[in-house]
Amino acid sequence: MASGYEKINKVKGFLKSKVTVNQLANLLNCGPRTVFRHLEVVAAENCGLRKFKENGETYYVIQTDKEINFNQEVVRQLERVKKGLSGASAADIKTIKLLDKVITSMQTTDSEDFKPDAISTDPDYILDYGPFCDNRLQDSMVNKVLKAIHDGFKIRINYKHSSAADAPSTVVVNPVKVIMRMDTLYLIAADDTYEETQVFKNYLFENISNVTVTSTPAPKLPFDAAIHYKYTFAKYTDSKIMPEDVSLLVKTKWLQTQFERSHFFPEATRRIDKNGHMVVDMKLRVTPDFITWLMGVSTDLQIIKPASLKEKVRENLKKALEQMDA
Repeated sequence: MASGYEKINKVKGFLKSKVTVNQLANLLNCGPRTVFRHLEVVAAENCGLRKFKENGETYYVIQTDKEINFNQEVVRQLERVKKGLSGASAADIKTIKLLDKVITSMQTTDSEDFKPDAISTDPDYILDYGPFCDNRLQDSMVNKVLKAIHDGFKIRINYKHSSAADAPSTVVVNPVKVIMRMDTLYLIAADDTYEETQVFKNYLFENISNVTVTSTPAPKLPFDAAIHYKYTFAKYTDSKIMPEDVSLLVKTKWLQTQFERSHFFPEATRRIDKNGHMVVDMKLRVTPDFITWLMGVSTDLQIIKPASLKEKVRENLKKALEQMDA
């Protein structure tokens, strides 16, 4: 019997082209109500599901073309103009009100619109949509691994371990998935210890120097992507949490480098303040995972806005200290 994960991947496959609910029901051999439940799951994954009407019919498709524009740069320029107005004269007050209306109309805050475009519809290529996401590693090595997964063969990889003390090794593994988590692309695979431990190994693609597809069959193994996204705020899809404007002053060089290398959707911008510090402006949902991440780097940055985020992090740090002293 197919798992729920496999069913949803099958639905995603049909959604590569536009389909109606009835067409999906026929393709999946189920009722429309079941199709709607599947569509709710796909929508919650934040993978770019679009709904539109054409010739009187309602269609669904996973949209792969970029079409969302948050006008963030223009909004920031308008906000700077607004700050430059004193508000002391009637003309200034009138202009400020007009600017507020324009800024409001240009900002997208509808949770249904705050979704990145689909980067991949390959069920074996799972990406971390949202902050710290990227697709720059769509290269021949990734494609070779994906083909091995699709065809059901083991691969031989030359791997350089992250620890400098460990020498590079060559290992034969059963590739299971290619998954991105927090801007890092991993090969999830089962090595010769899997049968005993039931634990997958994570191999950083940037540390793989060579991939060879073997003729040894690789059995399909169950995999739950939710485990890998358990602690990453980028995958968070609670539509009740509205996107907010977040600004962070980044103090340390290593964290500045991380922001420089990271890719956000919507795009985050970096600027240098009058004291020479990097300030990162971004628009995202303030989720429990994001707050936990901020706690971990709290000595390396300062939260400029929103004030509510600063207060949440302060409360959490206070609770952590109380628990340590208990």
